[in-house]
Amino acid sequence: MELEDINNFVETANEEQLKAFGFLGQWMMENVPKYCNCTSKCNQNCEIAKALGGALQAAGQKLGAE
Repeated sequence: MELEDINNFVETANEEQLKAFGFLGQWMMENVPKYCNCTSKCNQNCEIAKALGGALQAAGQKLGAE
């Protein structure tokens, strides 16, 4: 999967898909302290993780705008 694929998915997602993506984003935000506790801060330095985080945020914003 290419990074653009994640953003394209969010752009074309229906409301149900956006809600699922939003739920995943919220779950990840709440659980990052539990599951990503490595010193390398992989969730902040990894390009794919950053792209996914951005896409999840975009999904939440798009859902909020509807």
